[in-house]
Amino acid sequence: MIRKLTVTLGLLLASAVVFAQGFGPAATVNGIEISRSKVQAQVDHLVNQRGLGSGGMTQPGEYKKIQQEVVDQLIVQELLWQEAQRRDFVADDADVDEQLNKMKGGFDSEMAFLFKIKEGGFTEQTYREEIRQQRSAQLMVAEGILAEIDITDGQIQEFYDANIDKMSMPEEVRARHILIGLNPEDPDARQLALDKITALQAEIEAGANFAVLAMERSDGPSATQGGDLGFFGRGQMVPPFEEAAFSLQPGQVSAVVETQFGFHIIKCEERREARTVPVEEAAVRIRPYLKQQQLQSELEALVTALRENGEVEIGLNL
Repeated sequence: MIRKLTVTLGLLLASAVVFAQGFGPAATVNGIEISRSKVQAQVDHLVNQRGLGSGGMTQPGEYKKIQQEVVDQLIVQELLWQEAQRRDFVADDADVDEQLNKMKGGFDSEMAFLFKIKEGGFTEQTYREEIRQQRSAQLMVAEGILAEIDITDGQIQEFYDANIDKMSMPEEVRARHILIGLNPEDPDARQLALDKITALQAEIEAGANFAVLAMERSDGPSATQGGDLGFFGRGQMVPPFEEAAFSLQPGQVSAVVETQFGFHIIKCEERREARTVPVEEAAVRIRPYLKQQQLQSELEALVTALRENGEVEIGLNL
């Protein structure tokens, strides 16, 4: 206990020393200052958010790393905000108000919202400006960078060929089911459920519409979709259910199947044999993936260029 208290006091003193090293800004980005108080508030917020307060942080170096993280984030944010202004991507008041109201909507009260942003060192007014900066950067990224990225069919084919081992799809079946659940606390429940499912099976054999019966009588959450479970592969369902489903051909209906959830009747709608997904089908997922990868690369390059070509000074001893 004494040692932990000593370490905690040491960290508090270390943080106090760091912020007492000078009275200037924590950093300056092209003449715009980032205050020490803003850095301190966000450092404190991160420390608490990660559960590192009250003795949770045992290494003095951890505090320095968090300071570095916060300062770097604030520098990048300021660089992107300045670039967004230069490119005329500035969020208007209506956009900012909409985002602010969405944030407030996530709290039980106005007081709870204000308390939360105060933890980060903001008033409502300064938080509005924080939102404006972040939204402006997002607009610039979405409309000024992402919108200009064009992924060609050649790039998709190249990625597809290089990752052909990941383009295989296992055998799948699309099935519907009707479930009559069991109440384990009721000793008569099993027989009652079995009687119900047997009666439903007889209706199906007599020509009743499976999907309609599932919608009206099934206890499963898929009842609203007529019992439709969509496509699934092996290993996704409990063994008795899976064995029955994969033994059926399209249009076939199973005998009654018992699982820990109750009694089921299963109807196979479609089957897909194991296959390699063609490039035309895979492109739907490959294109946005490649676009996101290129966006990340271009954004990193932009931040690097803005930092190298700008005047960034760090006032803290990090």
